[in-house]
This record gives sequence, C-alpha cells and structure tokens, in this order.
Amino acid sequence: MKTKYTFKKINPGEFDKLKPLFGDNEEKWLKYRAGRLEQFEKSDIDVYVIEHNGAFIGEVSAIYSCHSLPDEAIPNVRAYFEAFRLEKEYRCKGLGQKLMNYALDDLNGRGYTEFTIGVEDDNDIAKHIYFKLGFTEEINRGHGNEFDPCEYTLYIKRN
Repeated sequence: MKTKYTFKKINPGEFDKLKPLFGDNEEKWLKYRAGRLEQFEKSDIDVYVIEHNGAFIGEVSAIYSCHSLPDEAIPNVRAYFEAFRLEKEYRCKGLGQKLMNYALDDLNGRGYTEFTIGVEDDNDIAKHIYFKLGFTEEINRGHGNEFDPCEYTLYIKRN
C-alpha cells in the first residue's frame, strides 16, 4: 500500500499543527507563533506543508517582504523561503524536494518569477536540494535570528 502525503498551503487556523516541527521550547514557540500569525494578518506569508496521517511532517514558508536583507523579497516578483523543516524520519525520501516544488508551482502560478533561500555554508544536504531546484546564484550573506541564529548565504532562483 502506498503512503499518502498531502501537500497544501495552510490557513492561520491550522498554524498550531506546526508546533511539533518547531521544538520543545514553549516560550520560543509562542513568540514564533505570534510573529507568524501577525505576518498572516498582513498577507506577508504563506506556509506550505506536508500532511501525513493528520499531522504536519514538513513545512516551508514563503515570505513576501524583506526582513533582514534588502534583496530577500520583492513584492509580487520575488519570494523568500524560510523555515524549511522536515521530521527526521521522513528525510531522504524526496519529500522536501516535492514540498519545495509544490510551493514553487503555486507561486509561479501567482506570477512570482524569482525566489530566494538562505542556507548555512556547511549544510551540504540542503544545498544539494536547493541547487537541484535551481537556487545556484549567490546574491548576499546574512545572519539568522533568535529562532535560527546562524550565518547563511542567500541564493536566488530565477525563472
């Protein structure tokens, strides 16, 4: 029997189902949740997920305005991907790539032609996926936030 996965864009009412992907720090989760819900209210974000047996096992967020780097996003042209997470037991099955393709297809259909993503230089697995998807041009360097305090390279994909 084939395992069924659903790829979809969620609404704010479904956001709390992401909590297991975030970790066990309740204070950070609540702060993260408040910020994300505020972005939903401003139509500044879409969150794409993989659902399996009623649980969200993977996510990626598309952000439509710049937060830390001026070239992350351009309204209605360039979206910035962040918060790409996948439960460990589901990794190395092509699901992360399928989720990114689902989000890219949706955004392409809405007129977006450029996409950026930040990745840590030592994250070879993520870089391999992103390069396969066309995120190959380095355009900037950035620093993470309290939820992901890292140094990263910003890559762009242009259609």
